[in-house]
Amino acid sequence: MEIFDFIIISIAIISSAIVKTAIGVGAGIFLLPVLSLVLPPKQALGLGAPAMLISDIVGLRLYRGEWDKREALLIIPPAVVGVATGVIVVKLLPTIVFKYWVGVFAVTFALYNLAKKIWKLEFPKLRTWKIGRKTALFFGFLGGFASAVSHAGGAVLSLYLLSRKLDKRAFVGLFILFFFLTNLSKTIGYVQIGILTIDLLVAVVVLSPLIALGSIAGNYLNKIVSQDKFRTIVLVVILLTGIRLLY
Repeated sequence: MEIFDFIIISIAIISSAIVKTAIGVGAGIFLLPVLSLVLPPKQALGLGAPAMLISDIVGLRLYRGEWDKREALLIIPPAVVGVATGVIVVKLLPTIVFKYWVGVFAVTFALYNLAKKIWKLEFPKLRTWKIGRKTALFFGFLGGFASAVSHAGGAVLSLYLLSRKLDKRAFVGLFILFFFLTNLSKTIGYVQIGILTIDLLVAVVVLSPLIALGSIAGNYLNKIVSQDKFRTIVLVVILLTGIRLLY
């Protein structure tokens, strides 16, 4: 690995940890296209799982036992199945197709959220649907699948969790438990299909203290910087990075 590539990877991983604790959803979507600038897209996907797993472990300690156990039992088993399905898809998908898919997803996600912000657009909300056990199983599976193929499970799962009107600690705690178990499953799956190598795992271990510091910095930014402004900056970065991948 070239020094320049390692510097970009370091900045991307640490920035992702900051995004995760500062605004929650979007860390994985931010991380994947940035890593894809210096790594083959599938290796970028593989590296993201253990990198985010470290910050998940810290969060798991902070929110231990505060998640809603009933909701966890509904969404996590199908999420693991979704991860396994997503890993198979990643293995079968050609690298060049995967690269453009990542770029398209990043641009679409950023434009969708920026349009909501700029033009105050209202989109259909899940809370208007009938919520039941099948809905939880569906979003659990879809969240796990999206997490495996693009680290976008949080964006999918948030559609469901926002409809549950959970206490904020239970909400965040369930998110962290979901991320921990899906990232652990993804790490195992990515090693098995060969897109997560020993070299990449060593890089994550080396960067783990900085990832922890990034998580602390994100928590600090959450308290002093407007979350809306910070989220806009992240969306612009995702948009520009996605465009760079496409061209």
